[in-house]
Amino acid sequence: MAEAVASQLRTRILDGDLVDGSELPPEAVLLEQFPVSRPSLREAFRILETEGLLTVRRGKRGGTIIKHPTPDSAAYHVGLLLHARHTSLEDLASARNLVEPLSAEQAARRRDHRRIGRKLAALTAEAEGYLEDGVAFTELAADFHQELVNAAGNQTLQLLVGVIESIWDTQELTWAKSAVDEGQYPAVNLRREVLRAHARISEAIENGDAAEAVRLTRGHLKATSQVVLGAGGQVRVLDDYGSRRQSRLS
Repeated sequence: MAEAVASQLRTRILDGDLVDGSELPPEAVLLEQFPVSRPSLREAFRILETEGLLTVRRGKRGGTIIKHPTPDSAAYHVGLLLHARHTSLEDLASARNLVEPLSAEQAARRRDHRRIGRKLAALTAEAEGYLEDGVAFTELAADFHQELVNAAGNQTLQLLVGVIESIWDTQELTWAKSAVDEGQYPAVNLRREVLRAHARISEAIENGDAAEAVRLTRGHLKATSQVVLGAGGQVRVLDDYGSRRQSRLS
């Protein structure tokens, strides 16, 4: 019975009948809609909470909050799977290097490619003001790549590549914080080279040159991923204390 109730509520959440961020109706109302026992209803809540579609808020102002799926929640669960399979960072980087250039190609082929190129160039200019702050620079560089993925114009590609991008960003940000603390973050001249690569990618997209956008993106990803891969390691979405590592999409 709990599965049957969860199935109906799940459909209503995904179809948008139950609004993201709103509260589910009180238990008494739901028990009128679903002729099941209170324990079965609460078990349905637990099923949906495990799936990330509900959040139970406890206390005086408690309630059950509806949560629509997001790219971040998808990335987290795929990241858990990669973590559990002991996937190497090199494997993740290889996948990213294969699929992100597709986003650059699609962005350059769009009718509004000039607008996209200028937007990417603006992100590059913003990052230039943070050359001395390794962590902030890494975050802004990640923003550039997320925007590049978003610019593909194909929702399915955007979500699938975005999941990989988000998992990589989590690994890269963890590396950046450690490298800064240990005084091992790449020198400013290398950070400037990252910005030059971003500027060239932006220009290729603005010019509508899909082949050049792919070539530049692929070369840039290959070069910069080697810095993070230098220490080796595996994909981890949890820290040493079992807490979720920071994501750029959260």
